[in-house]
Amino acid sequence: MFKYDINESAYLKLLDLSDVEELFALTDRSRDTLREWLPFVDDVKTVKDTEQFVKNAMQQYADHNGIQAGIYYDGKLAGVIGYHQINWQHKWTSIGYWLGNEFVGKGLVTNSMKALIDFAFNYLKLNRIEVRVAVGNIRSRTIPKVLGFHEEGRLRDAEWLYDHYVDQVVYGLTATEWKKIKMSNEATVVL
Repeated sequence: MFKYDINESAYLKLLDLSDVEELFALTDRSRDTLREWLPFVDDVKTVKDTEQFVKNAMQQYADHNGIQAGIYYDGKLAGVIGYHQINWQHKWTSIGYWLGNEFVGKGLVTNSMKALIDFAFNYLKLNRIEVRVAVGNIRSRTIPKVLGFHEEGRLRDAEWLYDHYVDQVVYGLTATEWKKIKMSNEATVVL
């Protein structure tokens, strides 16, 4: 079982069947906001749809092909973050994330990203992480920038979003770059 403490108020935990009802309710409450940028929302119509997602996430973890973790804040499920898949041959993954409306603006995704980046580079021994974000999704694009990812390019018409294509920006970070960022941050701490 995967569990990763972020701070005293937040942690990540591998999604399991005990999360299904709460995850569906969170998705449903945030449906209009999430739908603006995430193509899966219209496919989540019932608790059974969420149950299937969680079962797939559990299988993904069992297959050693990634993690779909719940972001928990003050004991409540706040969102989801995870590795889409892991390319073991080339040692890279990509990360996706979303939060329910009531949890936005608390630094949860940024801190969750730090945890998954550390886990990917230090435990899984991966070499590269990507984040792909729709060009217009400014809030989500800020997160990789803040964490030191490099903007590597723009993929035209890369994602079908209900009734139109959107371009995506690709951000990348290597293990070597992350190590330098971490060392730089530690060096600036004043005691």
